[in-house]
Amino acid sequence: MEYDVVVSIDGFEDEKGFVLEKVDDFFSIIKGVETEATLRLMSFGALKSLNFELPDEFKQKLEITAIEEISIYYIFVLQTQNNDNGLNTFAPIITNDKTKKMGQIHLDLKELGLDGLNDLIPSF
Repeated sequence: MEYDVVVSIDGFEDEKGFVLEKVDDFFSIIKGVETEATLRLMSFGALKSLNFELPDEFKQKLEITAIEEISIYYIFVLQTQNNDNGLNTFAPIITNDKTKKMGQIHLDLKELGLDGLNDLIPSF
């Protein structure tokens, strides 16, 4: 599925579109239409739910009218050493699956009411 970038993604400011491909229930890949740059994504449901509000300007750019229209992904950085893998939980990528528009938003830990990163990880 191809999405138009209407709010730039860090490090890919010149990319105007990405093709999203689901790998499984938790992971997806997006590939730049122009640059063919690839990013690995983890779905929002893989972690505890975060309550955050999208700014009106962001919703307007993605033409979001209902929560059911969107999907939320975290950028997952896969390294050679497993210890070095990373997940960007405070700058998720939001897609509007209805309008096929996407963008990245930057969240603030304090505004989310979290004391630390451990608050995001589900306990088993």
